[in-house]
Amino acid sequence: MGTTRLSLISVLVQCFGLIVLINGQDIDSCSTPRSKPGNCLVIHECPSLYQLLQRRPIKRVDSDYLRNSQCGFQGTFPKVCCPIGSEPESQSTPVAPPRPTSRPTISGGGGSQGASLLPTKENCGVGTENRIYGGEKTDLDEFPWMALIQYERPNKLRGFYCGGVLINNKYILTAAHCVIGKDLPKDWKLISVRLGEYNLDDPIDCITYKQNNFKDCAPEPQDIAVEDRIPHFQYDPYDPNQPNDIALLRLVRPAVYTDYVKPICLPSTPAEINKNYIGKKVFVAGWGKTESKTESNIKLKLQVPVKSPDICTTTYRKANVALSNSTQICAGGEKGKDSCRGDSGGPLMSLEKDENGNINWFSIGVVSFGPSPCGMENWPGVYTNIAHFMPWIYSQVKP
Repeated sequence: MGTTRLSLISVLVQCFGLIVLINGQDIDSCSTPRSKPGNCLVIHECPSLYQLLQRRPIKRVDSDYLRNSQCGFQGTFPKVCCPIGSEPESQSTPVAPPRPTSRPTISGGGGSQGASLLPTKENCGVGTENRIYGGEKTDLDEFPWMALIQYERPNKLRGFYCGGVLINNKYILTAAHCVIGKDLPKDWKLISVRLGEYNLDDPIDCITYKQNNFKDCAPEPQDIAVEDRIPHFQYDPYDPNQPNDIALLRLVRPAVYTDYVKPICLPSTPAEINKNYIGKKVFVAGWGKTESKTESNIKLKLQVPVKSPDICTTTYRKANVALSNSTQICAGGEKGKDSCRGDSGGPLMSLEKDENGNINWFSIGVVSFGPSPCGMENWPGVYTNIAHFMPWIYSQVKP
């Protein structure tokens, strides 16, 4: 029995993607993923859901349903929203909240707890606007929202193989393929993120400015464990079109904001959601870390033009890839310049000025995929369109 219980706990942790423990003994009412009344019970006290857990192999739809049913922990045992009544809930079709409409209109910060938990324009995407036209190397405190995602391999060696951005002090926005991608080795474990990094070779990052011989040093980077991994519920690692390649990582403790660690803005107002970037030069940045390739130990940046969806769709059709104009953005396509120079899961960024003269950096896309080899002329990179997924982001961000 002991072996069986441990293996079930292991499967549950994998299904729910949670490490945080929430103690509680009372039976609370809840609503199931199918909007039926239920009670929040320990999984083995709910026969219909416990049956799903014992199936081998566990189907993805069942795993998603279990994850969406999660309502806390009792000690180390996950609790689920168990439907009231004897009739078990069928899992013949995926359980999913309503798909957001194309180009949703969202009021800035209102009507949603998740929206209120994201930083205001006074506190996001600020501080680096005066240095964006330099060389490919970034300055020490440039793009302070950049994150490196760390994985542990079976031999206990650790490495950074994806990127992301800090969107508030508890959440990193990244790509779903960095969490459950088909090319991500199944025995790698996503364990933590690093914030405030510049040069991976140096324990303390410093830059000496030649014009005045001034030496500027950053504090030690912040390494923070990940307690929850949240790929988009409709992401399919094996879909060649990758239309929902977006994920969130919840940190086990809040990041400490400094000059070198700050959140980036996300589109939230109707004007930001519906903005047309075609023809505009935007930026990617990162260390060149992907699942299979290492480029640079120093944070790099690159400017790329946003391409018309029609041009991009026509281009990728040659590779039997059907892109979505609403969920994906194309940028780049210049010979030798591509987001290979940045990270998988890293940001596509735009510097924007509002009607009041405020200047902020926005993350408008997530590095998803591109041609191989990268940097091929007339083959832009593909990015997940963050504006389309703001309702999902709001629904996932918790205090």
